[in-house]
Amino acid sequence: MSEHTIQQLHVYEYLGKEDDPLFTAICNMQQGYSQYIPELKMTLTKNQHGLYEIVSKSIHECYSNKEELYDCVSEILNYSLLRGK
Repeated sequence: MSEHTIQQLHVYEYLGKEDDPLFTAICNMQQGYSQYIPELKMTLTKNQHGLYEIVSKSIHECYSNKEELYDCVSEILNYSLLRGK
């Protein structure tokens, strides 16, 4: 995900998450697949049980569906932008 994508994240609150590249990437994740987000030093994974995980140095959370994962990552990105990374 690029810096431009992160800066435009708030736009998807109005356009809908279906148009958000982050949500699209999460929806297309296959079991066992991981996606690294360098801006947050975080990895998103859909594990062998079909659960979505967020792993970073300070976070290890698990979600049962893609919407919850998206909401969490969006919140972290927005918080990161507000505090200037």
